[in-house]
Amino acid sequence: MNKNNISRIMARIDAMNRRLGTHKALVLFFLLFTAVAEIPGPGHPDLKAYGADIPPVLQPFPLPIFFPVRTGTSSALPSSKIAPLDPIFDFDGVPGWVQNHPLTNAMGVSIPKFEILVIKGTRIDGKAVEIPPGGLYFDASPSRGEIPMTGSSDYFLGKRYFFVDYRTTIRVRRNVTVDPTHWTGVGNHLYRLAAPPIPKVVPNPVVLWKTYDGVSIRPWAFTQRWEKSGGRLTDQTPMTYLQGVIASVSQKPPSIHYRSLSGTSISREWWASRKVFFGDAAPGRVFTTSDGIVRIGAISSSPSGPAVDIQILPKGEKSETFRLEPQTTPGMPEDAQGRSRMIARSGRLAVVLWPKDPIRGKKARLWVYADVREWKTNAPFEDLSGWNYFPIACPIAHHIGGMIYNDRPIRLRPGRVVPVFGGYARLTVVSIHSGTVKFRVGSRNRWTPVLSKRGNIDSVFGEGRAVHGILNTLNQTEANLAGHVTFRQN
Repeated sequence: MNKNNISRIMARIDAMNRRLGTHKALVLFFLLFTAVAEIPGPGHPDLKAYGADIPPVLQPFPLPIFFPVRTGTSSALPSSKIAPLDPIFDFDGVPGWVQNHPLTNAMGVSIPKFEILVIKGTRIDGKAVEIPPGGLYFDASPSRGEIPMTGSSDYFLGKRYFFVDYRTTIRVRRNVTVDPTHWTGVGNHLYRLAAPPIPKVVPNPVVLWKTYDGVSIRPWAFTQRWEKSGGRLTDQTPMTYLQGVIASVSQKPPSIHYRSLSGTSISREWWASRKVFFGDAAPGRVFTTSDGIVRIGAISSSPSGPAVDIQILPKGEKSETFRLEPQTTPGMPEDAQGRSRMIARSGRLAVVLWPKDPIRGKKARLWVYADVREWKTNAPFEDLSGWNYFPIACPIAHHIGGMIYNDRPIRLRPGRVVPVFGGYARLTVVSIHSGTVKFRVGSRNRWTPVLSKRGNIDSVFGEGRAVHGILNTLNQTEANLAGHVTFRQN
């Protein structure tokens, strides 16, 4: 962050000190950090490598950039730029799925969880309805961002998993144009121009954004800077890693040419289906699981170098020994480099240290996880053939959703029940007549009422951040909702 931005933030703190007193001001400032930004984390990009006078990414707050910065594109998602067309919204969700179920993490924060089903890009093809790749997805959508080393967990296809670790990147695209008619992808974020700047009225353009699963919070300050402002134009203070350096503006047709445009993305995550232990463990403690054995070795509480030795013997594999060292950087547990020194993984076992002062005396506070799975972006989810996983990163690189989508077309013929997501949901077309489709969605032995839709079966089931984001996107792009919002009585 440059000196001007730091000066602005310190001036705000001083002003709050005068109005509220030092203690209240600091509390308010901390709440502002955690509620709006959820506090970013480390990585030390070499910005000189970009060959630009203006760095493409600034840290949102006076801390280092805690995630690696990379140029170029990241993994794309089929049909990501397609929004549901005139969709049915059923906020009750798929019968039997998780809806607004709170889970409390080890930090004492209770976060409601939602399981969402989205159907989009569908069309009538003769006597069947066709869903394109990426047109049908399950979304585990928590109500706020989550990070490892907090004891966070979520539901995927009805099963609870614990968040062990992840790999996040700030992606930068160079020389890219954003206009009102197309979605432009950077990382797993999509940008679209709502309005160019109006001289002496609106100093900066208005840019819409959304994630691949639909999260789109309004209002949101997308950070924009001008490559050559000459003091005449206003730069927005960095709030997130969604940033752009503006090179030029066109009014007719309206478009913004960005010298650089950034977003966040996740390449892989590790989740565990079993939490074996959480608490204070002494040297010699042994945890025996069906996936192998974890032994707690020597623990040093020396102020010069506290550490704990961990031995992991995965079932059927060679043992590994790890030395975990608590990190004191201000960005823990977002700090990707620091986190790597506090997490041990081998086979399907993992040990994770408590993020703040985990070693006290002769004991270490830690988690032991079993059945740890690595989920790669755009790779098959678990053992489900035809269904891929895609994690979603928020504007400051926290996990805010996990999609499971179809990687091949699906055809629905009247009278046939089609299981999806390994049977966690079912779809059936009742009839197709004169361009109108009657269909139902269910799970196990429960179904929605018969729904009727003309031209397609695009629809959204459930609530959560992504659903509200889809509503925002459709509203901002002036899509016609046509009153297709249903409230079922269970």
